[in-house]
Amino acid sequence: MKTTLAVILLALVAACALLGSPWMSQRFDLADLRTTASQQLSRHLDDGTLLVLQANSAVDVEYDGQQRRVTLLEGRLAVDVADDDPRPFLLVTEHGTLATHDAQLSMTRQGGAVTANLQAGSAELDSAGQRLLLQAGQSVQFDRSGPRTP
Repeated sequence: MKTTLAVILLALVAACALLGSPWMSQRFDLADLRTTASQQLSRHLDDGTLLVLQANSAVDVEYDGQQRRVTLLEGRLAVDVADDDPRPFLLVTEHGTLATHDAQLSMTRQGGAVTANLQAGSAELDSAGQRLLLQAGQSVQFDRSGPRTP
């Protein structure tokens, strides 16, 4: 009994030390996809959408029967959305959601602001209770106050 208790206590101390270590202090270590300062990552998602993460970027990917959802946690990405899927493709940040079925776009999250640039297709931004329809060639910046065109 004393040996078991000692092993459990030792395991708890080791876990606390690991969680407090410099490796675990980086943000977004548990992101579905992430890159370091010297990496770029290209990935075809389950629906055929091409996702390209630039350096120092992180995203979570969640697909279900109703929607395709990618959450940009930090950094910059480019997306070429597979348009043969009936589910909406949602690109989410803490300041808004960009919904599309057919866009080619890039999105950058830097500090407290997000910039989205549509190269092709269309998308609808919902940010701070405001909705904005975007067409190919348009850009928008948004933060907690909502959208503004650059």
